[in-house]
Amino acid sequence: MTTTTPAAATAPDAAPGAAQPATATFAAALCAAQHDAMRLDETIVLLGQDVRAGFPFGATKGLVDVFGPDRVVNTPISEAATMGCGVGAALGGIRPVVEVDFAGFLLLGLDQLVNNGAKLRYMSGGQASVPLVVRVGQGPLGSFAAQHSQTQHAYLAGIPGLTVLAPATAQQAYDAMRWALVQDDPVVLLEDMRLYRRGGPLTRGPVPGSVTSTVHRPGTDLTILTFGHGVVTALQAAQEVAARGIDVEVLGLDSLNPLDVAGVARSVRRTGRVLCLADDPPLFGTAATLSLVATTEAHDVLRAPVLSLGGRAVPTPYTPGLEALVYPTPGAAAEAITTLMKWTD
Repeated sequence: MTTTTPAAATAPDAAPGAAQPATATFAAALCAAQHDAMRLDETIVLLGQDVRAGFPFGATKGLVDVFGPDRVVNTPISEAATMGCGVGAALGGIRPVVEVDFAGFLLLGLDQLVNNGAKLRYMSGGQASVPLVVRVGQGPLGSFAAQHSQTQHAYLAGIPGLTVLAPATAQQAYDAMRWALVQDDPVVLLEDMRLYRRGGPLTRGPVPGSVTSTVHRPGTDLTILTFGHGVVTALQAAQEVAARGIDVEVLGLDSLNPLDVAGVARSVRRTGRVLCLADDPPLFGTAATLSLVATTEAHDVLRAPVLSLGGRAVPTPYTPGLEALVYPTPGAAAEAITTLMKWTD
């Protein structure tokens, strides 16, 4: 492997340096996290389509100039082959990061990820580990249409042996990436594509001890359970209903598997009302699972039925006007909040 000095090149919006408050986009925070981890651990390599150029969203831009082509490796358009290389490299002592640009095409690599990556530690009686990180872009971005706008969190979070993270801010993206790169079992990082260009504060500090959940907005009347871009939607809805005197707590679930059940219970017990918000359809979806957890853990304090708000059960349309009708909006979330607040003890 060849590695140049970190000072030789820098990632966009994420120049190397000591831990200090700054601002960065979500994509630049991911780039910074990979840079900082690769500087400390020469076994980390990046695999994916156009990762050397940083396409399509800039989350690896500039890293080949710092670490060289042996550690930033372009792959053919074959998710199955790339995932197989990642699993094999992980078994051989490398820490690969496999980038899958769009969640719809992760399906092509699921055999290697699910049947090998997620199961080999168990199948080998603990003799083998697979320290693999899979970065997946998902969700709608505006006329990317049915195949390039899919979400896979409901399926992935239910696979034993996979850790599934869903950061919502630049800081959480950085922390999740740094944490994932020191784990000895496969981690899937779900990156909502609507977040890539969103900016926010970033401190490039040490690897966090855990990734669980975050209270993005404290409240007393109702809890919104959500993750990823759902946090943006929830915060906008909370601001809208605050004008009517409704105090909403927004709990972002940074990890979907394992789920911070204790954190969910604390929030729901504090407010007594719950809205579960996700992009996938509620039936058999992530919101249904969150509803189950909230009901099971806090049924004795609930002041209203748990509501779920999800996307429509249709493929994502290409037409912008139709696409806007598929996914939950702040207005729809505010309407659901209003419905919940009409229930009395």
